[in-house]
Amino acid sequence: MTMLKTIAISFVSASALAFAAAAADSGGPLSIPVNVKLPDLKPLVSPCADPAADRFLEIDISQRPPAGATRVQRLSAWVTPDGVFHWPFVMRVRNIGDQPFMGKPMLQSAIVIEDEFAGKTRGKVAGETKFDRIPAHSSVAVRFEFTAPVEVVRKATFHRIYTLSLKYDELSDAIVTGKNGDCDLQNNSFAIEFDGSRKGWIFAK
Repeated sequence: MTMLKTIAISFVSASALAFAAAAADSGGPLSIPVNVKLPDLKPLVSPCADPAADRFLEIDISQRPPAGATRVQRLSAWVTPDGVFHWPFVMRVRNIGDQPFMGKPMLQSAIVIEDEFAGKTRGKVAGETKFDRIPAHSSVAVRFEFTAPVEVVRKATFHRIYTLSLKYDELSDAIVTGKNGDCDLQNNSFAIEFDGSRKGWIFAK
């Protein structure tokens, strides 16, 4: 037992001497400049409420074609007997903050606007969902349909932009600066472009 202790003490002493020698060789104790600091980065999750236009477009699988419609299986779309192509989608506003959003009744909405370049029509409301409260990390869905005559889809002559945005009927101090308001108004819009002249058809703006 005594011999083992002696070996252990000798090993520790040798290690300490080696460390001291290395420190001496490097110019003495390590000195860190006082101005070294971590960068000021924005946290990934806001500590407040932050409703934001989600950067996604999803097929709305909750929608079902009406009786008499012909399914377009690969697209989860359908054609009605009047020759109109229907393609259902959903966009979402997500509260990406760590606090619930709490607004006033019926004074906030998530809205999808359709701008059609081929027909030169602008500002058509394609879908709208009013909301009062969004829990942290939860979302509000806005459903809409891309509709066009079958010939337009077949010839791929469509060109539209669908823009999801948040609309506040009353932009109060509580919305702008409150912990349960919207702490970042810069992420409240997201657009998707449907352009038949380009391969793939659908593109994020």
